[in-house]
Amino acid sequence: MQSIREVHIVEAVRTPQTNKSKPAKSLFMPWTKKIGKLANVHPVGLGAIVVDALVLRAGLKDRRAVDEVSFGCATPTGKQGFNIGKNIAKVALGPDVPGDTDQYLCGSSLMAARKLASLISTGNIELAIAGGVEVMSPQNGKKGGGVGMGSDVLPPIQSISNIGSIKNFLLTALNGPKVAKFTMHKGAQITPMGISAGLIADEYEFTRRELDQFAIDSHKKAFKARAEGRFAREIVPVETGKGRVVDQDDGIRVSEHATLGRLPAKWGEVTAAHASAESDGAAALLLASEDALDKYNLESRAKIIATAISAKVKGGEKLQLTATIDAVEKVLKKTGLSINDIDLFEINEAFAPVVLATIEDTGIPLDKTNVNGGAIALGHPLGASGARLITTILHELERQNLNIGLAVLCVGGGQAIAMIIKRT
Repeated sequence: MQSIREVHIVEAVRTPQTNKSKPAKSLFMPWTKKIGKLANVHPVGLGAIVVDALVLRAGLKDRRAVDEVSFGCATPTGKQGFNIGKNIAKVALGPDVPGDTDQYLCGSSLMAARKLASLISTGNIELAIAGGVEVMSPQNGKKGGGVGMGSDVLPPIQSISNIGSIKNFLLTALNGPKVAKFTMHKGAQITPMGISAGLIADEYEFTRRELDQFAIDSHKKAFKARAEGRFAREIVPVETGKGRVVDQDDGIRVSEHATLGRLPAKWGEVTAAHASAESDGAAALLLASEDALDKYNLESRAKIIATAISAKVKGGEKLQLTATIDAVEKVLKKTGLSINDIDLFEINEAFAPVVLATIEDTGIPLDKTNVNGGAIALGHPLGASGARLITTILHELERQNLNIGLAVLCVGGGQAIAMIIKRT
């Protein structure tokens, strides 16, 4: 048996998270109304940008020293297909560095970090990069479509039977990602996540005003953080051509109850303002063993203390997004820590009711949660969000001179993933 070794976080970076392109809502006008700022950056290129930044910032002289790369991607299709993790490794580090792709929906990049951390802790590898990328904009930012939860189970157009099937064409054209219900196994059908969020709000009796307030606060915190330059170190600017550089998240809006109160409810009391923004972005972590720190003259910024996943939801399958509660409890139990021992929390804002329910049932203090805003304001590029949460919490722990942070994300289909880190 090999002894368990400490896993260090050497660097953590992300790109800006920008709103995805907005296609016209017409079957007969499938072009884009507004092109996202990162829409024309190839997903492999976006991932390579954060990997390159990790290497340069860490001062790693030999890129080929990285033993493995794993990138999370919730929808590894199209430009994000054919093992995007390996493609990113090839472009950023060279063809000799192996890579793979993790698909764990919204928790994909945190699952990539969890897996590589396990390999380091058991002595299988010494140095690794875990990240995530998602470009949700329509392909090239010029045509309708784009990726979203469920789009990976659309009928493949490469199939002759699908090309020639009017039924499949109509199902795809009229339903988009909702066509998943026609392709998934009967025993694996799930409640759409928006509906689940609405049911959680009903179960916990969250009022419309409470949900609106949470969304307002997310944007206000993010606006203040951006204005004070809190994101400056964690964000890697992205050149998009013709001299354009994107260096800030662009989904942050300042609004009030009068504005949000006019929005129509979509799922019970839940509106679009209570949901994470669909966006484009990437994030990555450079992980190392103690031996790798010494060998490559690297500096540790934090250690991964524990990780946990859960498929235990509170209230039945229709409340699938509440597995965050059990994931938090499991990861704390592994460490012997309590809620009071954690300095900062990042709970992915897939929907406002998810965060509020997690806070209510675990006792997490609201004032220690998502202190720089969350996915409602900053965006949620699916497979990249787990690494983004760890990146943000690490930089904020350093800014406030605090020690321990916990990040958790709900995962579609009734799962969740959590990680605790401690500054070194």
